[in-house]
Amino acid sequence: MRPVSRRGHSGLESQALSIHVLLIQTGIGADKARSATQQILESESWDVIISTGFAGALNSSPIGSLVIGQEVLLGQPADLLSDSDPQRIVCHPDWIKASLSIQLMDAYPLQCGRFVTTDRVLTQASQKQILGKRTGAMAIDMESGAIGQVAQQHGLPFLIVRAISDGVNEDLPVDFNLFLKPFGWVGGVRHVLFTPRCWKGLFRLYRNSKQAGLQLSRFFEKFFATVPLSASPIAITKTGVLNP
Repeated sequence: MRPVSRRGHSGLESQALSIHVLLIQTGIGADKARSATQQILESESWDVIISTGFAGALNSSPIGSLVIGQEVLLGQPADLLSDSDPQRIVCHPDWIKASLSIQLMDAYPLQCGRFVTTDRVLTQASQKQILGKRTGAMAIDMESGAIGQVAQQHGLPFLIVRAISDGVNEDLPVDFNLFLKPFGWVGGVRHVLFTPRCWKGLFRLYRNSKQAGLQLSRFFEKFFATVPLSASPIAITKTGVLNP
C-alpha cells in the first residue's frame, strides 16, 4: 500500500492481484461519510460500494466477529425506537453471496443481517439492547446508511462488511458523542484525563478494536483475491473508503 490523496482525502492505494484498492479516510459520522463518498464517485467510476469498519453489536455477536449487511435502516435513535417505518437501503444479493463465501480460519463464522445507522454513539448497553429488540438489527454504526444512500443515487450495488468492536452488554467507557461536537473534544479529553475509572474501559475498547481490525484485514485479503478482475468495488468506512 502507498500513501495517496483523493479530492482532499488522504488514504492508501494498492494494485496487487491486478485489483486497484483505495482506502480513503472519511471521518466519523454520516455527513463526513456522505461527503467523501459523493466526492469520490463524482470523479471516478466504480462497480460496487462497500461500507466497512467497526460496528456495535445489537445482539450476542462476539467481539471481532464479522457481520455482512442485508440492509441498513436510517434514522434518529428516537425514530428507530418508535413505530415509524425508517428508510431502508438494501445490500446487493450477489455481493452478499460473494462475501459469505469467504472462509476464515480461527475466526467466528460470518454472520448476515440488518444494520442500523444513527446520528450518535449509543454508549449504554441498555440502549443497544432496546434498539436491537425493536429493529431486529444485528449491528449499529454511524456511516453505512449515508454511504448506501449515495450508492443508491448513483445506481451502484451496495454492501456492508463490518467487525464488532463493542458488545451488546458493554457500556462504553466514555460518552464519545462529546468528540462529535464543535470543540467538544476539549471536554472529552478533560473527562478522560480526570476520570481514571474509565481508563480500563478505554484499554478494553482499544484491544477490542485491534481484534476487530485484524479480522477485517484477514477478510478483505481473501475477498480481494476472489473479486472478479472485471469488477471495481469501492468500500467506505468511518475511517475510510476502501476500493479495489
